[in-house]
Amino acid sequence: MIDPLKHDTPIVLARGRAAEQIINDLRDQILQGRYARGSRLPSERELAQHYQVSVPTVREAIRGLAAVHLVEARHGTGVYVTAAADLMFAMAASAVIELENVQLLDVLDVFEPLLRKAATLACSLATDAELQGVADELNSLDAAGDTEAMGISLKNFISRLVDASHNVLIATIGRFLADVLIEIVQDQAVGLGDKWQPVFAELGEDRRRLAQALVKRRVRDAERLTQEYLRHTKNLVSATLDANAHEGQAVMRRAAQKVRAR
Repeated sequence: MIDPLKHDTPIVLARGRAAEQIINDLRDQILQGRYARGSRLPSERELAQHYQVSVPTVREAIRGLAAVHLVEARHGTGVYVTAAADLMFAMAASAVIELENVQLLDVLDVFEPLLRKAATLACSLATDAELQGVADELNSLDAAGDTEAMGISLKNFISRLVDASHNVLIATIGRFLADVLIEIVQDQAVGLGDKWQPVFAELGEDRRRLAQALVKRRVRDAERLTQEYLRHTKNLVSATLDANAHEGQAVMRRAAQKVRAR
């Protein structure tokens, strides 16, 4: 890969907030692909020379880029571009959940059309092995013996389904929502965790029909059954949460905090 610094004239920054300006410039170059994921940034000294600032200022900018998961400093080897899309999205979306007091039912409202579209695309674009993987995860929910196993199977099912859509945006959002849901499923502090087992048990037949439709690439059936599965889930969860709305809000807040902290 061509090093942009070797082909650009040194940048003269505006007065004040030099580190912030460097963050913005390097972020733009990373997002535009001038520094590809996995590549190593120039050394701190080279960056300092390019931006005509001190090394500590460059170091401050690197810390800012690392905080938003664009780069990672590796001891003894340098700073590498990670551009971790899932982590970047999770940081922003989890903050919105907390700030706007988003509820679990709101998450499920987003899930329904997203997974329905994922199922439609998967039937057309996924390999047989990918579709069988989705079906296997659905079936594993029936065998889950505790809340932890349920949460893991739920996350794997959602991840496999959205990945099988071969749509990057759907996959990124879906994996984030899966992370939020698994944190909710496994939250025991307020007593909601124990209530998920009967909810999942009631959804067993929905899962089996959906798994069959996906494997056989029945697009319309897969779309309809995904919609039914999510609506049935929403109805069961709604009945569970109605008894104690305050506890449901606390669970959502904790789930968002845990996902953002990863």
